[in-house]
Amino acid sequence: MNTKSAKKEFVDAIRDKKRVKVIFYSQEEKRFLVRVCAPIDYGMDASVSANGAERLNFWDYEGKKEGQTAAHTLSLRADQVRSMNVLDEFFDPSELVASSTNTTGRSYS
Repeated sequence: MNTKSAKKEFVDAIRDKKRVKVIFYSQEEKRFLVRVCAPIDYGMDASVSANGAERLNFWDYEGKKEGQTAAHTLSLRADQVRSMNVLDEFFDPSELVASSTNTTGRSYS
């Protein structure tokens, strides 16, 4: 996902409150994963590296599974995203609330 149009599509999905299906490479699992998510935020993350890195932040509807401590948030570098499709499903921002006190989320960087 390195094109301006793809980034615009992500930002438009946030504005329109539409869910997305994202395919990304997980460094942790060493394979591509598919998730249905709500796009939350897009921007540079200075804490990742000295130069900053483009990050896409999602609410992962699969979220925390039994036995996991990660919250529902999913933070990806833009270069990890293989594809993203905007779905005809809407999300309500009020449903994007972590049900755990652990809000660190998952980062597959």
